[in-house]
Amino acid sequence: MKPPSRSRSHQLPQKRRLSRVIRVLTEGEVTEPGYLRILERNGINVKIEINLKDTGVPLTLVQRAREYQRMNKKKNPDFDEIWCIFDVDQHPNLESAIQEARDSNINIAISNPCFEIWLVWHYQDQTAPIKSHDIQKVAQELGILKGKHLTEDSKNKVRENYEDAKSRAQRLEKRHIGDDSKSWANPSSQMWKFVDRLENG
Repeated sequence: MKPPSRSRSHQLPQKRRLSRVIRVLTEGEVTEPGYLRILERNGINVKIEINLKDTGVPLTLVQRAREYQRMNKKKNPDFDEIWCIFDVDQHPNLESAIQEARDSNINIAISNPCFEIWLVWHYQDQTAPIKSHDIQKVAQELGILKGKHLTEDSKNKVRENYEDAKSRAQRLEKRHIGDDSKSWANPSSQMWKFVDRLENG
């Protein structure tokens, strides 16, 4: 049974004609790919291409994305754009990964401290800085995740409450910039930029 319909302003972008292939490299092997599959099932008619062999730390992801870019410069390219999705966490070489992505025109979506902050924002606010294990605990307590897998109830929630999560992410990004912090300071997530590209790119 489909979940009760809600105002379109609170839902993920709706189905469009298939026109693009987006290749995505993710840090995690379970949670992030699981979320991306929900986007596809929601009717966004863009092919999201994920290879679980391409997971890794931020710099590794960006360097691999550069290799794909080089191979993709041919008459019939395999994909239209490429994204790296990763956390701030405690990763070494994070700044190098971000700079290399910018220099190479590779799209990135960073979450700080980790991807779970984006999921939690579909449920509630989290405006104070928080550690990875703490926001992961919140995600478990809210029933978003069981282990690293999204629960069936949470799949409906992230379909319906995308605009809520996006608004929370944008407010925090604006606050960080106003405080002369990095746009991806804790807490933050740029996942809304990726989701919007599915509809508006």
